[in-house]
Amino acid sequence: MTCSSIHPSPAPRPPSGAVGPDSRDLPFEPGGSRLVVVIGGGRFGERAARILSSKPDRPVWVVERDEGCGPALEKLPVRVLRRDGVDFLTETVPRLADGDLVVPAVPIHLAVEWLRRTADSTWNARIVPVPGIVRQALPHTWIAGDGSLLVSYADFLCPEDCAEPEDGCTVTGEIRQPLYERLAALEVPGYEVQVIRSRQLAPGLGGYSAGDLRALQARVYDAPGRGRWLIGTACRCHGTITGLEVKPESKQDRREE
Repeated sequence: MTCSSIHPSPAPRPPSGAVGPDSRDLPFEPGGSRLVVVIGGGRFGERAARILSSKPDRPVWVVERDEGCGPALEKLPVRVLRRDGVDFLTETVPRLADGDLVVPAVPIHLAVEWLRRTADSTWNARIVPVPGIVRQALPHTWIAGDGSLLVSYADFLCPEDCAEPEDGCTVTGEIRQPLYERLAALEVPGYEVQVIRSRQLAPGLGGYSAGDLRALQARVYDAPGRGRWLIGTACRCHGTITGLEVKPESKQDRREE
Protein backbone atom coordinates (compact mmCIF):
# COMPACT_ATOMS: atom_id res chain seq x y z
CA MET A 1 0.00 0.00 0.00
CA THR A 2 1.33 3.42 -0.88
CA CYS A 3 1.72 6.16 1.66
CA SER A 4 -1.11 8.66 1.44
CA SER A 5 -2.64 11.31 3.66
CA ILE A 6 -6.07 10.47 4.88
CA HIS A 7 -7.19 10.37 8.68
CA PRO A 8 -8.17 13.00 11.27
CA SER A 9 -6.34 14.26 14.47
CA PRO A 10 -5.68 17.74 16.00
CA ALA A 11 -3.92 20.32 13.83
CA PRO A 12 -1.38 22.49 15.67
CA ARG A 13 -0.15 25.89 14.51
CA PRO A 14 3.54 26.72 14.14
CA PRO A 15 5.19 28.40 17.13
CA SER A 16 4.49 32.11 17.11
CA GLY A 17 8.21 32.79 17.11
CA ALA A 18 8.95 30.64 14.04
CA VAL A 19 11.18 32.43 11.58
CA GLY A 20 10.44 32.14 7.84
CA PRO A 21 12.90 32.14 4.95
CA ASP A 22 14.23 35.20 3.20
CA SER A 23 11.77 36.38 0.53
CA ARG A 24 14.39 35.71 -2.16
CA ASP A 25 14.11 31.98 -1.39
CA LEU A 26 10.43 31.75 -2.33
CA PRO A 27 8.62 32.24 -5.64
CA PHE A 28 5.71 33.91 -3.81
CA GLU A 29 5.54 37.17 -1.93
CA PRO A 30 6.01 35.80 1.61
CA GLY A 31 3.60 36.45 4.43
CA GLY A 32 2.87 35.18 7.94
CA SER A 33 5.06 32.27 8.98
CA ARG A 34 6.16 31.32 5.41
CA LEU A 35 5.27 27.78 6.32
CA VAL A 36 5.70 24.92 3.81
CA VAL A 37 3.06 22.18 4.13
CA VAL A 38 3.77 18.96 2.23
CA ILE A 39 0.65 16.83 1.86
CA GLY A 40 1.78 13.21 1.62
CA GLY A 41 4.88 11.53 2.99
CA GLY A 42 5.58 8.83 0.42
CA ARG A 43 8.42 8.89 -2.09
CA PHE A 44 7.57 12.30 -3.54
CA GLY A 45 6.58 13.84 -0.23
CA GLU A 46 9.79 12.64 1.42
CA ARG A 47 11.83 14.08 -1.45
CA ALA A 48 10.01 17.41 -1.16
CA ALA A 49 10.51 17.50 2.60
CA ARG A 50 14.20 16.66 2.30
CA ILE A 51 14.86 19.40 -0.27
CA LEU A 52 12.71 22.12 1.28
CA SER A 53 13.95 21.53 4.84
CA SER A 54 17.56 22.00 3.77
CA LYS A 55 17.17 25.67 4.73
CA PRO A 56 17.35 25.67 8.55
CA ASP A 57 15.11 28.74 8.88
CA ARG A 58 12.27 27.32 6.75
CA PRO A 59 9.55 25.53 8.79
CA VAL A 60 8.30 22.43 6.95
CA TRP A 61 5.35 20.27 7.95
CA VAL A 62 4.59 16.89 6.40
CA VAL A 63 1.02 15.63 6.70
CA GLU A 64 0.94 11.84 6.36
CA ARG A 65 -1.40 9.36 8.05
CA ASP A 66 0.58 6.21 7.32
CA GLU A 67 2.93 5.31 10.18
CA GLY A 68 4.88 3.18 7.70
CA CYS A 69 6.19 6.37 6.12
CA GLY A 70 7.66 7.50 9.44
CA PRO A 71 11.25 6.22 9.47
CA ALA A 72 12.52 8.35 6.57
CA LEU A 73 10.54 11.42 7.60
CA GLU A 74 11.57 11.25 11.26
CA LYS A 75 15.20 11.67 10.23
CA LEU A 76 14.45 15.04 8.61
CA PRO A 77 14.20 18.43 10.36
CA VAL A 78 10.44 18.59 9.69
CA ARG A 79 7.27 18.31 11.73
CA VAL A 80 5.28 15.16 10.88
CA LEU A 81 1.52 15.30 11.44
CA ARG A 82 -0.45 12.05 11.32
CA ARG A 83 -3.55 13.46 9.69
CA ASP A 84 -5.80 13.11 6.71
CA GLY A 85 -4.27 15.57 4.23
CA VAL A 86 -7.52 16.98 2.86
CA ASP A 87 -9.09 17.32 6.31
CA PHE A 88 -5.94 19.06 7.52
CA LEU A 89 -6.04 21.59 4.67
CA THR A 90 -9.75 22.20 5.20
CA GLU A 91 -9.11 23.10 8.83
CA THR A 92 -5.82 24.92 8.32
CA VAL A 93 -5.99 26.96 5.11
CA PRO A 94 -8.17 29.67 6.74
CA ARG A 95 -5.34 30.22 9.25
CA LEU A 96 -2.44 30.19 6.79
CA ALA A 97 -0.86 33.35 5.42
CA ASP A 98 -1.24 33.99 1.70
CA GLY A 99 2.45 33.23 1.16
CA ASP A 100 2.46 29.90 2.99
CA LEU A 101 3.08 27.07 0.55
CA VAL A 102 1.29 23.80 -0.12
CA VAL A 103 3.13 20.97 -1.88
CA PRO A 104 0.79 18.21 -3.14
CA ALA A 105 2.37 14.75 -2.93
CA VAL A 106 -0.70 12.50 -2.95
CA PRO A 107 -2.38 10.57 -5.81
CA ILE A 108 -5.49 12.77 -5.87
CA HIS A 109 -6.25 16.21 -7.28
CA LEU A 110 -5.64 17.86 -3.92
CA ALA A 111 -6.94 21.36 -4.75
CA VAL A 112 -10.26 19.95 -5.98
CA GLU A 113 -10.73 17.58 -3.04
CA TRP A 114 -10.00 20.47 -0.69
CA LEU A 115 -12.46 22.69 -2.58
CA ARG A 116 -15.21 20.07 -2.32
CA ARG A 117 -14.75 19.81 1.46
CA THR A 118 -15.11 23.57 1.86
CA ALA A 119 -18.53 23.80 0.20
CA ASP A 120 -21.24 25.45 2.27
CA SER A 121 -23.73 22.93 3.66
CA THR A 122 -26.45 24.31 1.37
CA TRP A 123 -24.43 23.44 -1.74
CA ASN A 124 -23.32 20.13 -3.20
CA ALA A 125 -19.96 19.95 -5.01
CA ARG A 126 -19.38 16.76 -6.97
CA ILE A 127 -16.82 15.62 -9.51
CA VAL A 128 -18.14 15.16 -13.05
CA PRO A 129 -16.37 13.77 -16.13
CA VAL A 130 -14.19 16.15 -18.13
CA PRO A 131 -15.89 16.67 -21.54
CA GLY A 132 -14.26 14.79 -24.41
CA ILE A 133 -13.70 18.02 -26.33
CA VAL A 134 -11.12 18.99 -23.69
CA ARG A 135 -9.06 15.89 -24.32
CA GLN A 136 -9.04 16.62 -28.05
CA ALA A 137 -7.68 20.12 -27.42
CA LEU A 138 -4.70 19.04 -25.31
CA PRO A 139 -1.44 17.12 -25.82
CA HIS A 140 -0.90 13.72 -24.17
CA THR A 141 -3.74 12.85 -21.78
CA TRP A 142 -4.72 10.03 -19.45
CA ILE A 143 -7.99 9.56 -17.58
CA ALA A 144 -7.59 9.17 -13.81
CA GLY A 145 -9.77 6.96 -11.64
CA ASP A 146 -12.03 9.84 -10.56
CA GLY A 147 -12.55 11.06 -14.13
CA SER A 148 -9.92 13.79 -13.90
CA LEU A 149 -7.68 14.30 -16.89
CA LEU A 150 -3.92 14.02 -16.47
CA VAL A 151 -2.17 16.17 -19.08
CA SER A 152 1.45 16.37 -20.18
CA TYR A 153 3.56 17.68 -23.04
CA ALA A 154 5.79 14.64 -22.51
CA ASP A 155 5.22 11.08 -23.71
CA PHE A 156 8.43 10.05 -21.95
CA LEU A 157 9.70 9.95 -18.37
CA CYS A 158 10.98 13.40 -17.46
CA PRO A 159 14.19 13.86 -15.43
CA GLU A 160 13.34 13.97 -11.73
CA ASP A 161 15.39 17.13 -11.32
CA CYS A 162 14.06 19.02 -14.35
CA ALA A 163 14.51 22.75 -13.81
CA GLU A 164 11.48 23.64 -15.98
CA PRO A 165 13.54 25.96 -18.23
CA GLU A 166 11.79 28.75 -20.10
CA ASP A 167 14.02 28.35 -23.15
CA GLY A 168 12.88 24.84 -24.08
CA CYS A 169 12.20 21.31 -22.86
CA THR A 170 15.13 19.71 -21.01
CA VAL A 171 14.85 16.58 -23.17
CA THR A 172 13.57 17.72 -26.60
CA GLY A 173 14.52 21.41 -26.63
CA GLU A 174 11.01 22.33 -27.81
CA ILE A 175 9.60 25.70 -26.79
CA ARG A 176 5.90 25.43 -25.98
CA GLN A 177 3.15 27.53 -24.48
CA PRO A 178 3.15 26.87 -20.71
CA LEU A 179 0.52 24.27 -19.92
CA TYR A 180 -1.07 26.38 -17.19
CA GLU A 181 -1.73 29.06 -19.82
CA ARG A 182 -3.07 26.53 -22.28
CA LEU A 183 -5.49 25.11 -19.74
CA ALA A 184 -6.65 28.55 -18.64
CA ALA A 185 -7.41 29.45 -22.27
CA LEU A 186 -9.79 26.51 -22.75
CA GLU A 187 -13.28 27.46 -23.86
CA VAL A 188 -15.80 24.72 -23.13
CA PRO A 189 -19.55 25.40 -23.49
CA GLY A 190 -21.32 25.13 -20.14
CA TYR A 191 -18.13 25.32 -18.06
CA GLU A 192 -16.05 27.98 -16.36
CA VAL A 193 -12.31 27.36 -16.19
CA GLN A 194 -10.04 28.11 -13.26
CA VAL A 195 -6.38 27.09 -13.11
CA ILE A 196 -3.82 27.27 -10.31
CA ARG A 197 -0.25 27.52 -11.50
CA SER A 198 2.16 25.13 -9.80
CA ARG A 199 5.36 27.11 -9.33
CA GLN A 200 8.73 25.46 -9.13
CA LEU A 201 10.22 25.50 -5.63
CA ALA A 202 13.25 23.38 -6.58
CA PRO A 203 14.17 21.31 -9.66
CA GLY A 204 11.38 18.80 -10.21
CA LEU A 205 9.37 20.11 -7.25
CA GLY A 206 6.33 22.39 -7.41
CA GLY A 207 3.62 23.85 -5.22
CA TYR A 208 1.18 26.70 -4.80
CA SER A 209 0.25 29.14 -2.08
CA ALA A 210 -2.58 29.19 0.43
CA GLY A 211 -3.58 32.45 -1.24
CA ASP A 212 -4.00 30.57 -4.53
CA LEU A 213 -6.37 28.12 -2.85
CA ARG A 214 -8.42 30.88 -1.28
CA ALA A 215 -8.66 32.70 -4.63
CA LEU A 216 -9.94 29.48 -6.23
CA GLN A 217 -12.48 29.04 -3.47
CA ALA A 218 -13.76 32.62 -3.83
CA ARG A 219 -14.00 32.38 -7.61
CA VAL A 220 -16.06 29.17 -7.53
CA TYR A 221 -18.24 29.67 -4.47
CA ASP A 222 -18.97 33.35 -5.09
CA ALA A 223 -20.22 32.63 -8.62
CA PRO A 224 -23.98 33.09 -9.11
CA GLY A 225 -25.61 29.68 -9.35
CA ARG A 226 -22.13 28.14 -8.94
CA GLY A 227 -22.50 25.91 -12.05
CA ARG A 228 -19.99 23.60 -13.77
CA TRP A 229 -16.25 24.15 -13.62
CA LEU A 230 -13.05 22.77 -15.00
CA ILE A 231 -10.47 23.11 -12.22
CA GLY A 232 -6.83 22.71 -13.17
CA THR A 233 -3.45 22.75 -11.49
CA ALA A 234 -0.45 22.78 -13.79
CA CYS A 235 3.18 23.75 -14.19
CA ARG A 236 4.78 24.49 -17.56
CA CYS A 237 4.64 20.89 -18.76
CA HIS A 238 2.27 18.75 -16.67
CA GLY A 239 -1.11 19.18 -15.05
CA THR A 240 -4.43 17.79 -13.90
CA ILE A 241 -7.89 19.05 -14.79
CA THR A 242 -11.08 17.97 -13.04
CA GLY A 243 -14.74 18.61 -13.75
CA LEU A 244 -16.73 19.97 -10.81
CA GLU A 245 -20.44 20.66 -10.56
CA VAL A 246 -21.68 22.92 -7.78
CA LYS A 247 -25.44 23.08 -7.25
CA PRO A 248 -27.89 23.61 -4.38
CA GLU A 249 -28.01 20.70 -1.92
CA SER A 250 -31.09 18.51 -2.42
CA LYS A 251 -32.73 15.81 -0.31
CA GLN A 252 -31.54 13.26 -2.88
CA ASP A 253 -27.93 14.43 -2.45
CA ARG A 254 -28.22 14.00 1.31
CA ARG A 255 -29.65 10.48 0.92
CA GLU A 256 -26.77 9.52 -1.42
CA GLU A 257 -24.25 10.63 1.20
